[in-house]
Amino acid sequence: MFRKLATGVTLALVATVAIQTTAHADVTPFEVLPADAVANFTEFKSLPTDATEQVAITGNPNFTKALEIAVPNGPQSPGLDGEYEISLGVPAAATVTEGDALVATVWARSIEPTPGATTGNAHLVFETDGSPFKKSLNAALLYGTEWKKFEFPFRAAATYAAGTSTAAHLNLWLGYGTQTFQIAGVSVQDLGPGNPAGYPQVTYDGRDANAAWRTAANARIDQYRKGNLAVSVVDPAGNPVSGVTVSAVQQTSAFKFGAASDGARLIGDPSGGISGTDLQQYQTKYSTLFNQGALGNNLKWNHWETPAERETITLPALQWMREHGLRIRGHNLIWPSWGLMQPDVVNLQNDPAALRARINTHITDEASTLAGLVDEWDVVNEPYSEHNVQDILGPNELANWFRLAHQADPQAKLALNDYGLVENNGWEKRHRDSVFNMVQSLKSSGAPIDTVGFESHFNGLQLTSPDDLMTIVDQFAGLGVNVAVTEFDVDTDDQQLQADYTRDFMTAMFSNPNVTQISNFGIWSKNIYNPRVALYNDDWSPKPNALVWEDLIKHQWHTSVSGQTSAAGSFGTRGFLGDYLVTVTVNGVSKQVKVAMPTTAGASVKVIVDGIATTVRADQPNPIGDGGFESGTRGWTALGTGPATAANAHSGHTALSLSPGSGVTQNVTGLTPGTSYLLSGWGRLNGGGTQCYVGVRGGATAGTPTFQYELTYADERAYTQKLAAFTPPTGTKWVQAFAWSNPSASSPECTLDDLAITPTDGTPPPAQGPPAVTPYLPTPSVLANGSLENQSNTTGWYCLGTCTLKNASTTPHTSAGDLSAAGREAAWAGPAQGVSVVNGGLYDSSAWVRSASGSDTAMVSLKLTTSTGSTTVRLGSAPVTSTGWTQISALNTTVSWTGTLTKAEWWISTTSGAGDLLVDDASFAPMAKTVASPPAGPAETVFNPVQPTAACVVHNADSYTAYFGYSNANNYYIPVPVGADNAFSPGPADRGQTVSFLPFQRPRRVAVTWDGSPLTWRLGSLSQTASSASPACS
Repeated sequence: MFRKLATGVTLALVATVAIQTTAHADVTPFEVLPADAVANFTEFKSLPTDATEQVAITGNPNFTKALEIAVPNGPQSPGLDGEYEISLGVPAAATVTEGDALVATVWARSIEPTPGATTGNAHLVFETDGSPFKKSLNAALLYGTEWKKFEFPFRAAATYAAGTSTAAHLNLWLGYGTQTFQIAGVSVQDLGPGNPAGYPQVTYDGRDANAAWRTAANARIDQYRKGNLAVSVVDPAGNPVSGVTVSAVQQTSAFKFGAASDGARLIGDPSGGISGTDLQQYQTKYSTLFNQGALGNNLKWNHWETPAERETITLPALQWMREHGLRIRGHNLIWPSWGLMQPDVVNLQNDPAALRARINTHITDEASTLAGLVDEWDVVNEPYSEHNVQDILGPNELANWFRLAHQADPQAKLALNDYGLVENNGWEKRHRDSVFNMVQSLKSSGAPIDTVGFESHFNGLQLTSPDDLMTIVDQFAGLGVNVAVTEFDVDTDDQQLQADYTRDFMTAMFSNPNVTQISNFGIWSKNIYNPRVALYNDDWSPKPNALVWEDLIKHQWHTSVSGQTSAAGSFGTRGFLGDYLVTVTVNGVSKQVKVAMPTTAGASVKVIVDGIATTVRADQPNPIGDGGFESGTRGWTALGTGPATAANAHSGHTALSLSPGSGVTQNVTGLTPGTSYLLSGWGRLNGGGTQCYVGVRGGATAGTPTFQYELTYADERAYTQKLAAFTPPTGTKWVQAFAWSNPSASSPECTLDDLAITPTDGTPPPAQGPPAVTPYLPTPSVLANGSLENQSNTTGWYCLGTCTLKNASTTPHTSAGDLSAAGREAAWAGPAQGVSVVNGGLYDSSAWVRSASGSDTAMVSLKLTTSTGSTTVRLGSAPVTSTGWTQISALNTTVSWTGTLTKAEWWISTTSGAGDLLVDDASFAPMAKTVASPPAGPAETVFNPVQPTAACVVHNADSYTAYFGYSNANNYYIPVPVGADNAFSPGPADRGQTVSFLPFQRPRRVAVTWDGSPLTWRLGSLSQTASSASPACS
């Protein structure tokens, strides 16, 4: 039906991103759509064919007719797929070439808005007219009752050949609820390649340097991001000291500025593919430009349950972040769509109870394993578009995930992370409302949600104005949650537009007190999902958006001031929140103190100037992640029977406990070949008959050591420090630290703590000689999921013969999981894995086995199938019962065959019965080759223990300051962490004393202000005590 409708007209140009490319010769523009586009919207999806009609328009000079579209219902799906569940499209009539500059134009107005709104909503999409739906344009439309013109310049992301399966169409997504609206003036112009004449140059609201929002934002920044720092300078008598120089330099920001990274590249693992200058730049940028980090992929479910990646890349990368002062966001615990979780999870979709149990166990496992290491978790990622699990378990399941994460790590902040909340001019109302309702429901149910993550991936078509950003942030903050910007980037070729929006987006977000962080989703064009959004080019030259980032966090939002104290001895400044180093200098003598100013309440500090110089403690960096084992063995890879932790630590709360035949390794990054380092460790044994070691090894190729240094412990019954100086030779690209206890018929426990590698400060001591017994380090097991932890079902295992496998998790040998083999058809049937072996190789095998009921004799074997038949290599047997676990092991077993090997299977069976078996902590590994130690030198590095020297005291007006000295008679410094061998008493044991003791006698360096009662500093077996009666400092 064609009818007339007179109407008024309001013109509104919707600006989008201008794309800058090399200019080409102009070509004649052509129309991509059919001549009468409005009449050719003939592709109906879930929309009745009578839902459209052409109507006449009068009084508008731009068009005379429109297409009226009456959407009679909303979509079935509440998620993203609901948006395109209902659509209306017009096929392209012309071929478009990849890279061409196009301009899509459409006019729209609302006749009947979507429910509960005063406007209508749609999405305009230019894409392949069928799978794979390759998109070049995807823009939100928001329109009122007056006509609004939308104009979108964009680039063809592919060649769309008219009349073929790759042809394009212009599609309207209509899954936003019932509404009636009109469109007119629909056009897609192809202007040709390059940057042709007439290609629109665009901007965003609020870009102008004098825009009104800037004044309000700067006022909020001063109010919410700054505090008053007050410094009072007095002499020992308490009198103010005027006219002295005071400097206050911010060391870290209380606000979190972050970026996502790749774990392998961050730690220099060869699988990351970068080394040399690129690796140095990568690590330097992350450690100097950011105070928060996230791993883009390594913590996702399928990555987490890949043991090799978890142990050799993920955990070391997290430790690297922590060692470099970065707070850590965990991304993510669950991304609830089948293709984004472990492959076995989809098989549980018809068993809701099993599906729920699998997810719950994963969340508990990962969050508890990383408790104390991850500061904030994305508990659920993108639940609007990824909702396969919620469709089965129900939308309220999200609350359960948050509760489980909180139980696993009560200290971590918990977030729901999603996109589409602020992007596209803020017009993604259906998406935003859906997430808002999820968060509201979580809060109403009492779920422990702290934060909503705004991904903030801006596509360059519609950059949301700063004013609208604030409105959306405040909307969510009204629910009682914080807002985190988690994956910010701007996808455009217009680098100036990209830089300007980076500046304005960051400024607006930083100004809002409800925003806690701003993080990028990568920084380097060679290591990011889309090189256009990066901060740095391939050669590490900064793009304009990088210069903006650096200027804001290093200059505009950073405080570094100096001045003179007043007549009252005071110096004050208003500075950005964070940690400060305050230095007071009188007559050339400086006093340094650290001051924390985390809130707008500000901070104050009193500095007593007594003519004695002090410096704040500067701990040496340690490339060994958690060498003190305060987080257990996170970041370490288990060797042999695996390690445990002990409470009798040398320092801190926990140490590493090794039984014979167990150990750990950790790949170490950041060491420079040709540079001297000091390996330090503390160890002891509770019995004789074996040796244990702390060591470092490395070479040009990962996994192939060509040098090795060790600290050897054999007879030490009390914690003893040992040192070894070493220099990685030229060409070293892989270094690994290890701790290991040799196999032994006896069972002494070796306890190790405070492992460290630090650059040698001073003259390196001579090289250490070979140990009395070369450490026998096994290689990693070739069995997948041999530990059966992480509740990872039976991944990697199958039955040789007939049986049923499941992860029983009822009576595991260690930790939380074990393997049950039930329903065995015969004695020979049992759990197995295919393995790779080398003809003539030597192998070690171990498994812990028990009977589910009764008793039997279990066997571990290797079945070899070759072109000449099959043979079985026995790897041990032992009686097993239902009352306990039995280890079945074999060392240095030769594996050989004749003919061509087609299959090798490691498996467990019994000699007679077919009862159910339980298996745990299984391993099968090539025997390690001996690594040559350095040329013979001293049995170990001999050094003189650091000694405390007598203290002098300064009497202040209301307190005393003791200045302890120390003597290090070595010509290199000695690390002694705060703990049993470096502590003050009475407590606190840590009073800011030295932990990296510089060589030779040094001036008094340890200053402690206290009440004058006896105070003792103990270093090793020696100590010094100060009191109010101690000699006065001269």
